[in-house]
Amino acid sequence: MRSSIVAAAAFAIGAIAGPTYPYFQKRDCNDTCMTVDQATVVANNFQTLIASYSDALAEQVLTVDFQDYSDSVTELINSGCTGPQALGSVTFDGRAAFESGQGSQPAIPFEILNMWYACTGPVVIRWRSAQSPEIITGNIVLETERSTNGSEPWLISTVYSEFNSGAWLVNLGVFVPNCTADGDSAVGAVGKRALNMPRF
Repeated sequence: MRSSIVAAAAFAIGAIAGPTYPYFQKRDCNDTCMTVDQATVVANNFQTLIASYSDALAEQVLTVDFQDYSDSVTELINSGCTGPQALGSVTFDGRAAFESGQGSQPAIPFEILNMWYACTGPVVIRWRSAQSPEIITGNIVLETERSTNGSEPWLISTVYSEFNSGAWLVNLGVFVPNCTADGDSAVGAVGKRALNMPRF
């Protein structure tokens, strides 16, 4: 169970073949700007890190001081409790911390729905994971830095990601909802309020 939670916390991503998802073409590119192909490589690099992780790839595509921020991931690590990590704090502080968290985790189905990017980053993706019983959807912002050496022109320096961690906890079996036949929560303060809310 713990390894599954850490796997989810590391935000695993499955493979995509190439830039088949919608994206905005850059109107004016110059030598200092990221191209659509380079932005696609950045998105695919992060995806491959999660789907087919290796330390060598992490060292190739992430900056040494890489940081990952996600209250959604922290909530998975905490299993819905108040610790061990504090909400609002960095989730993986440094490339080594990411490598330690992701190193032996399994892949999770992941489909990129959209991609956007700016001249020097960030690369932004909207994604969906076809899990069961709940499908997970979220967003990732990948801040980048231009690399002056190595095979990657753009390295990932910071990640901000958020998704439906409540549904993910249901999928992991950590949280078992108590619902009525129409899907409304039958218990708890939120559920009781939801039952009294107007239907639009």
